[in-house]
Amino acid sequence: MTIGINQSNLCQLSSSALATTLDGIAEIGFETVRFAVDWGYLSNAFGQTNYTPVRAVKNALDARGLTAMPCLGIHYPLNHSSTGFGNFVGKCTEIFGSIPYYEVWNEPNLIAFNIGSPANYVKYLKAAAPRIRAVGSQVISAGLAAYPTFQSPLGKNWSPVDWLNGMYAGGESGDYDLLGYHPYSIKDDQNATFVDPRTNPFGIAQIDALKAVQASKGDTRPMAFTEVGYITPGKVSLADASDWLTWQLANQDPNFPPTWFFCYQDTAGDGGGYGIKDTAGAPKGVYFDTVAALV
Repeated sequence: MTIGINQSNLCQLSSSALATTLDGIAEIGFETVRFAVDWGYLSNAFGQTNYTPVRAVKNALDARGLTAMPCLGIHYPLNHSSTGFGNFVGKCTEIFGSIPYYEVWNEPNLIAFNIGSPANYVKYLKAAAPRIRAVGSQVISAGLAAYPTFQSPLGKNWSPVDWLNGMYAGGESGDYDLLGYHPYSIKDDQNATFVDPRTNPFGIAQIDALKAVQASKGDTRPMAFTEVGYITPGKVSLADASDWLTWQLANQDPNFPPTWFFCYQDTAGDGGGYGIKDTAGAPKGVYFDTVAALV
């Protein structure tokens, strides 16, 4: 099994913080790093995109022998046609070149990373895939969040199964190489309630449910688990997280898909609580030791 690490905010770090972060990741022994290349964050209202932080991350990864796994998109800018996204992806592939994988968007089935309907996402995927494959890399479809379908005043969350069915209905046909999913061991609520994966909660059960949808369409493409982890110690104790993660990686899927642990260090934003290090950079005891031993 390939086990990489996430640190979403690499493109937002100062040069010194970026160096410290990647030095720590390399020291543990990780070889591949997933991070956000956020189209919305990098672009202004006039449609101009600043690629300087992206190049800085690429160079810093190369200097340490680390392989990039860029997650492209995340949020969209004011001007966000699928053609514009294809151009953005093309520029990113110029920067990173031929690497094993590029991921197209992150958790588009959630309101937080909304991109519209599954059919609309397919338009972005179709714009991105040729650019990625042109440099000899594989396409991971956006890692889907382990949440049930839910309508709120702010918008709609789609379950992974409903989203995948919507992609097929929206014209997806060979536009990705690996199906992205985030198998967090959580219940089917809106609160990210973590439980022992041995109980086969919603987030774990979706693995087989997604495979069943694929099988119904004659789709044999493999999966990629681009995020897996636990919020510690706020929601799960370090001891339980260590035990649960070890069991989960060994048992959740006999095919052992490429997997990226989420994440290296707690941050005030996307990585809040998920890190194997806290915001001060201190290792989280047995949880840190467990993850380091898996690499």
